[in-house]
Amino acid sequence: MLQCPYMGTLSPQDDSLRIISALIACQGLAEFDRTLNQELLKALEGDLVGFYLYSQTAKTFAPVSDLLRTPGSPGYLIGQLPAAGTIKEAVVRHGRAILEHDLAGSSWAEAVVLKAAPFQTASVLAAPLTIAHPTEHQFPRTIAIMATIAINRANAFTEADRIFLEQLGNRLGPVLQNVLASEERDALMAINTHVVVGTMTIGQLITVVREVLHRVIRQDMTGLVRFVHTPHGPWFDIVYRDGVEIDLAQLRRFPFEQMAPAEMMATGKPLLMTGHNHERFPERAYIESVGILSCMLCPLIVRGTPYGFLAIGSKRRNAFSERDLAFAEQIGFHLSHALTNLTAYEQIRVLKEQLERENVYLRDEITASVDFNQLVGESPALQKTLKAIEQVAPTDSTVLITGETGTGKELVAQAIHRLSPRKDKPLITVNCAALPPTLIESELFGHEKGAFTNAAARKIGRFELANGGTIFLDEIGELPIDLQAKFLRVIEAQELERVGGTHPVKLNVRVLAATNVDMEQAVKKRLFRSDLFYRLNVFPIRIPPLRERREDIPMLARHFVKKYSGRLHKTITRISSTTLKALGAYDWPGNVRELEHVIERAVIVSQNPVLVINELDPPTKNVDGKDSPRTLADAERSHIIETLGQTNWVLAGKLGAAARLGMKRSTLQHRMTKLGISRPPRRKK
Repeated sequence: MLQCPYMGTLSPQDDSLRIISALIACQGLAEFDRTLNQELLKALEGDLVGFYLYSQTAKTFAPVSDLLRTPGSPGYLIGQLPAAGTIKEAVVRHGRAILEHDLAGSSWAEAVVLKAAPFQTASVLAAPLTIAHPTEHQFPRTIAIMATIAINRANAFTEADRIFLEQLGNRLGPVLQNVLASEERDALMAINTHVVVGTMTIGQLITVVREVLHRVIRQDMTGLVRFVHTPHGPWFDIVYRDGVEIDLAQLRRFPFEQMAPAEMMATGKPLLMTGHNHERFPERAYIESVGILSCMLCPLIVRGTPYGFLAIGSKRRNAFSERDLAFAEQIGFHLSHALTNLTAYEQIRVLKEQLERENVYLRDEITASVDFNQLVGESPALQKTLKAIEQVAPTDSTVLITGETGTGKELVAQAIHRLSPRKDKPLITVNCAALPPTLIESELFGHEKGAFTNAAARKIGRFELANGGTIFLDEIGELPIDLQAKFLRVIEAQELERVGGTHPVKLNVRVLAATNVDMEQAVKKRLFRSDLFYRLNVFPIRIPPLRERREDIPMLARHFVKKYSGRLHKTITRISSTTLKALGAYDWPGNVRELEHVIERAVIVSQNPVLVINELDPPTKNVDGKDSPRTLADAERSHIIETLGQTNWVLAGKLGAAARLGMKRSTLQHRMTKLGISRPPRRKK
């Protein structure tokens, strides 16, 4: 030991100088901790060394040494203890080193841990690392605690050891402060080099920030969270996170104004939630249930407005110190500047793309030509439908168009619009089955800037695009049940609120809807709201299937022969009587659309002026049991459906079905409508 004159050891002064010299050369906190461990074990002949950073505000101790951070070890259990009643808390309170000769027999909180430890007792020597307080008349300020432990040895340390460690701590405080400052300076330079300079995506930005943070702060979770405005008030959305899965739906159980992000947004100051403090926040229990026992929140300000916050979490209690919070706050400051530049650039790009999409969409919808030739025939069933169209078109009444796939529901909607006083205004078509459930509300009603992740600019929804004109909602039976109530309010009140908006938008829109679903059965099964069904069913129009108007088949067949003969540069003058008889006898499960595709295929393969179709059998089976397509259109339909299945019916985006098929989203939607492709009904859980 230091005090023994017969051991030939160095003097306390020599030991102190050697330790200080070794620590001054350290690059970063991790190296400081390793060096301190080595030197103290040499000087005091202990078995273990523990090192903590102290948070004066939170009154917590952040373990630094691996001994204190390894789950399952006695050191880890000691490091996780609440501060009250511990030796290290007493060291800070008294501002001096404390020597405990027999920990097992003492009243310290650490003694409880020994009951589960493989050793019976221990000697403990702990001292503060202090720096001069800014105000001279106050005591020095403690920034860290160091402790050395002798296992299964009572009375292992002496009073001389205690004095030595106390004096060493007074000298090491400024050394540690400089090491921490140097580490932070190097990290901030890396942030400036990689983030402030150059253009980055938000993903690249957060990757750099995460890497820099890991150099300085030991953590298990990093998150970038953005504030959003919802109809229910302020909320937040996760832009980026790693390490831990957070369920925002679970957090919505708690009032926002009582949560930690609300306090941080109101004060503009960072929050340190570590150890056993900050129990006043209601979300604390949920955050701990997913494994985050310590957390720091640092505000992000973009253009003088709260953007969100940087969240850093750990699976250990007492994981962070005031130093960690101060460093994270500096990272947040630089991140705010980078986000300001990034969001400005993204807003311009997104706005440009949005305007281009809206212009293309409106141009396609407004200028689309209507082929009424498919609404031909002399059958009483069809004439009844045409009469209904003529009656309801001049009004503003809501129309529900029903019929099997391929009967021409969209053609009926187009006819109603073109015969109405709104014919010079847009007709906006929406296939409810083709929209991803998560995007339906935004697509129909629009959203405000910042309403959710990537909502960098205001988006005008389909209802607003149709203002003054008509909106046609195809496959209305596929509308999610949770959206039907809002949809009903829009129809009845003729006003809407964009997602994330707070002010109503007045509308003047006529609603036409179509479905191939038995709506009365859907209402009975509670898959569709009864009040919405009755509101849509003001003027129902049923389109008869082709098998109920077989007398129209020859007229339709001749029309399609003329259409595709001209398109394919073929000379076909008539259809054979045998073929006409076969066409009239077939049941046409795909209705007019199927008839068109059969005629198209026959024209393609025909080499004679008389069109002959030898067989009209039901679809044959492939080896795998699947129906083989009879026409090119059937093959196209099968390919599109297969691709939609691979993308979970997501149309847009780099990984969407449109990109995979090499076409625009609007083109894909048009082909889906033409081919009678709609999303299968979602199963109720």
